[in-house]
Amino acid sequence: MAMAPMRFMEDIIILVITYGLIALRGVGRINVQPWAAMLLGAALTVVLGVLTPPGQALASINLNVILFLISIFTISSALEISGFFSYLAYRILISSRGMRKLLFRVFGLSAFLALALSNDGIAGAFTPVIVSMRRQAKIDVKPLLYALAFGVTIGSVALPVGNPQNLLIALESGMPRPFIAFAVYLLPPTIINVLITYPLLLLLFRNGTNDIVIEEVRKPEELLVNRRLAYMALAILVILIPLYFITDIFNVSPYLTPVTLTFTGASIIYLLGGSDRRNIAHNVDWTTILFFIGLFIVSEGALESGVLNALAHYLPQPTTLLGVFISGLLLSQVISNVHGGPLYTTNEGVGCGIQ
Repeated sequence: MAMAPMRFMEDIIILVITYGLIALRGVGRINVQPWAAMLLGAALTVVLGVLTPPGQALASINLNVILFLISIFTISSALEISGFFSYLAYRILISSRGMRKLLFRVFGLSAFLALALSNDGIAGAFTPVIVSMRRQAKIDVKPLLYALAFGVTIGSVALPVGNPQNLLIALESGMPRPFIAFAVYLLPPTIINVLITYPLLLLLFRNGTNDIVIEEVRKPEELLVNRRLAYMALAILVILIPLYFITDIFNVSPYLTPVTLTFTGASIIYLLGGSDRRNIAHNVDWTTILFFIGLFIVSEGALESGVLNALAHYLPQPTTLLGVFISGLLLSQVISNVHGGPLYTTNEGVGCGIQ
């Protein structure tokens, strides 16, 4: 009986250390990357026996999410390595006469791409591209980075493959035809958010909407360093999107899922990537993968130790739509939205376990 309170206190200490390092990053000499802090928390969760046996930590890692992220990051990496993202960004830069139009295009493009390429993949690939605009046109890229952040966040909501938390909910909830359900219920609010957010961006950065003067004039085609790779990655992406819906509607095979389809697409890229396949693999955002691996273990430790149950008693009961909304909103601030929402979709979740 004494073991449970000990695990409870140990896990509280682990969570304080983990999220404290993340929250205090940049304060004084603290400069620990979030993924490194999360891996430390995962290691402490195992070493201190919060999860017993240790194999429980490995079992807590959702391989569907990890495999999907590796696969979708591979497609995004191929588009980045091929120069397609740089080509696309430069095209919208030189065709925009003012910051207002450029802001709209970055915002709209990032929201659209996040529908299929995951918000993490687009944010990681497009950030350096947008920063490079500072050299090409000597503009303030801060509004564009905000547009990117808002765009990938809003655009990723509408489909299960837009972000890991959506995928978790789609896979674990058992809902029939999740792609159709997400599109029907989440596409309308996504469109509304897009329409509301752009005027807010203009309001926030109303002093930075001056004309654009291109300093570095180039032919956009010069930025496509590997057209074959770009066309191949785009073709795979164009094929995948309708396949998600086709397999969702017709239930062709239990083995054809968004995860296995995306994994197949990624494997084709590595197979036919030629001399760039190593660069593609190297450019995959592995730190985000490590972050999620650590997050699954830390979150499972918080669930097994009783910390999440203790927190849940102070939250509205997730037995109504409003209760689920408020509980998920608040709980996601403690254990991240990746695990906060999906906990309510399984019988092992906190919401289903509260009496």
